[in-house]
Amino acid sequence: MSLKALQRRAREARHWLGERALPLWSEVGFLHGEGGFIQALEMNHRPSPEPEPGDAAGQQALISLFELAPRVGFDVETAQTRITEARAAMEKMDQDSPVHSLPAGRSLAVVCDEMRTRLASYTGAGVEDAILGAKAASRSFDQLMDEFLTPEGGWIMGYDKMGLPVAQEIPAIGAGPIAAALRPLVLLLEA
Repeated sequence: MSLKALQRRAREARHWLGERALPLWSEVGFLHGEGGFIQALEMNHRPSPEPEPGDAAGQQALISLFELAPRVGFDVETAQTRITEARAAMEKMDQDSPVHSLPAGRSLAVVCDEMRTRLASYTGAGVEDAILGAKAASRSFDQLMDEFLTPEGGWIMGYDKMGLPVAQEIPAIGAGPIAAALRPLVLLLEA
């Protein structure tokens, strides 16, 4: 895997974030006027008829994703407004409110963690390690794009043993591992 191929993956990640995920959550996944992101979108990438505000973990996960806005071509002013309102919503939250968690097993969080680890090895000292890390990161990115990220800007949290999605919603909390995994890939374009 060459640097060019990894840079192509970085451009794909940048496009997905800046043209799909951030616009989706900025418009459809945000409680305008009330502040903060909603807990989850339905699988059709729309809010439920009565969307619930996201919990603190979901707010923070989407804040992490929106912090990438300047690097992916998304409107910085809009991103900053969403971040500010989400932080304000978090300050108003009951500290004892339930926090949703990510599923274990074949899940978005596992794939994102693998990708982040493999990208870290890409920047390792030796050329051979860098090549192996780039190949592994590329495979993880392909799996992430093919199995977990939707073209519309959403994500699938995980799959059961039958290969079906474990949830019939797109929870805000999924943005956290995605931001952590894609951040080094997006930064690769700036190197």
